[in-house]
Amino acid sequence: MSKKRSIRTVGIPLGTTIPYPVLLCLTLLSLLLTGCWQENSDREDSRKILAGWEDARLAPGDSLVALMTGGDAHIRLAAVRTAGLVGRTDILPEMIAALEDPSNTIGRQAAFSLGLLGDERAIPALAIAADSPRPALREAALAGLGRLPNDGQALLKASTATSAVEAALAWDGLRNMAARVDSSALHEAVLTGLARSETDIQWRVLRCLERFPVLNLFPQIAPYAKSDDAQVRVHAYRALSHLETVPALQTVMTGWADHDHFRGRHLDRVQINGLRTLGILGELADGEGVVWDNLAAILIQAAGSNNPHVAETALVAMSRCVQNAPLPAEAADQESLLPVWRIRMARAAHTHLDDKQLGVKVAAVGAWADLRGTGAGSEIVERLAIAEDPRVQASLLGAISRIHEDPLPLLIRYTDPSHRALVRESALSGLVAVWTDRLPQAQLQSQATQDLILDLLVSAARDADFVVATTAANHLGRFPSPSGLTAMLDLWERAEGPDRSDLRLGVLTGLKSLFPATNETAPSEAWCTTESLLIRTAEILRAAFDSPDLRIRLEARSTALESGLLAEKLIPTAASLQATLPAVSRHQQQPAVAVPGSAPKVKCLTDRGDFIIKLNGKIAPNTCAVFLDLINRGYYEDLIFHRVVPDFVVQGGDPRGDGWGGPGYCIRSEWSETPYRRAAVGIAHSGKDTGGSQFFVTLSEQPHLNSRYTVFGEVVKGMDVVDRIQIGDRFKLEVMP
Repeated sequence: MSKKRSIRTVGIPLGTTIPYPVLLCLTLLSLLLTGCWQENSDREDSRKILAGWEDARLAPGDSLVALMTGGDAHIRLAAVRTAGLVGRTDILPEMIAALEDPSNTIGRQAAFSLGLLGDERAIPALAIAADSPRPALREAALAGLGRLPNDGQALLKASTATSAVEAALAWDGLRNMAARVDSSALHEAVLTGLARSETDIQWRVLRCLERFPVLNLFPQIAPYAKSDDAQVRVHAYRALSHLETVPALQTVMTGWADHDHFRGRHLDRVQINGLRTLGILGELADGEGVVWDNLAAILIQAAGSNNPHVAETALVAMSRCVQNAPLPAEAADQESLLPVWRIRMARAAHTHLDDKQLGVKVAAVGAWADLRGTGAGSEIVERLAIAEDPRVQASLLGAISRIHEDPLPLLIRYTDPSHRALVRESALSGLVAVWTDRLPQAQLQSQATQDLILDLLVSAARDADFVVATTAANHLGRFPSPSGLTAMLDLWERAEGPDRSDLRLGVLTGLKSLFPATNETAPSEAWCTTESLLIRTAEILRAAFDSPDLRIRLEARSTALESGLLAEKLIPTAASLQATLPAVSRHQQQPAVAVPGSAPKVKCLTDRGDFIIKLNGKIAPNTCAVFLDLINRGYYEDLIFHRVVPDFVVQGGDPRGDGWGGPGYCIRSEWSETPYRRAAVGIAHSGKDTGGSQFFVTLSEQPHLNSRYTVFGEVVKGMDVVDRIQIGDRFKLEVMP
């Protein structure tokens, strides 16, 4: 219930005679102010209620509809937003009706929220809205259609719109629908789109072709590999990478020779994306010849770039282009048996094994091993013995699993608990990779070897570190045995605390591999197990349907359907699993639920300089509140940027430093229409409502992140600093006054 406040006049002595016109004005003013205060007070109360519902991921249908259809446009807008974020498909008719709200803003929010709901019943209404006379509604409807599986007819129509904004939204959506759209219609639309003069449309059309690699479009794509616009050329390279033809490779190499007119960041971008494409297409080149010589020259030169992002990408491309080109055993001891281009690239990679930039060093390890093959084995082992950084150790272990002649003893040694979690995880994954991909048939059939790896995985499933245990559970599904199944079931029951969901998801992944049964085959037929273990597994799956985590519910359903462990009548529908989700309890460490409002700026201090983030408390109030609370508690003191993907994102905020860590609780997703352009700041997650402390900054426009990750700010100063950040760089955050 809201509190009422009365307005009284002050400064007028009792007994004073007030002229009637003045008295009338004062009376009207008093009534107006009283009404406004009451309205604002009620509005604030409603906003708090809606914020609480969003936080609990649950809202009473009748009450939500009442707020959606009330007289206050501000509350209608907030309620429609809440319905989309919470996922209320049961009030779909009311959501569709909101498209026709007199307020453009509410209609736009309704279209956006319908896209979030993911209910295909909204497609006809959104298609009609995409033809609305209101531009704002058309744009939001197109964005909504881009999230819902449909035949793309409305998007195809909008792709030729006069409005560049609407056409761009249509092409973003068509990329998601490429597999569903009529191929001939899409082919025609592509030709029309590429002929447009707006570069903002051209690169989106090329981006769509990444999902629609039609070979006969090569003549139309190739000219854009020499575009003067960096963004267009970047996506022309990416489109060509999916064609997987020698002419595509030669086109990219020709474009590479035409980079001279690009400068600064634009030059870095076209080089990075060109190198990625060369790595993908490089394996198409003949083992000898001019093409390989020219390709090697490009990669070697780029590996020596002063920009670590370019150098790292070149080294990764070297690995990629030879991944399907194994070396003869004789080449291990005689380097001269290698092709000259391979010798040159291997030696170039070797020069970067001690690079000061961690990302370059890690990439060089992989490139050197893949190019030199077993001939690099002894030096890789020597370097592993003296390596200190866990990321370098993990890279060396990966190399050992791929190229060392006798990798098992080395990998086993690094599964010991004395090593860091990232290292143990890499060693376990390396063992499984060797078992499945490298061991000859005779060894593959060795029961002793299988039992050894199985015992290590069973032991790792009991590890105190949840990442190691989760990795073990994932891999145990490849080793059918009662002991492996028992270890997974024990891990499920033992899982607790903030990492419980990750552990249980790992178990479900392992179970899916362990029981690949069909309707005709009983789950236990492929390997021998006990009836009691099967019953226990079925009980765990049924219990998973009641998990408070929707990811676990849906993964358990998928596992049950694929494995045949449960009768079909005992497996709920996906809609039922979502509809019966309980309210989420707010973790005691989280700050109070926040409502939209202003938020301060934050400074990020790094050894490479500082940058400033402007938080957006209007579109992501709860995310901003959690972020600020963590900063004020010193959470972000001396952390590292654990993930840096050139021309994509820089990511940090994990106290573990390996991408698995967080504050011990999850925060709700606050998805909005705000796009992921360069400098956007978002929250990393492993699914809806699973964000925490990890944040990222986009280095270039990334439309595929739109409405799928919470945007809660943008870098307003110091993006040149962000561009220079390398993996492993340390930082701390401060709230600015």
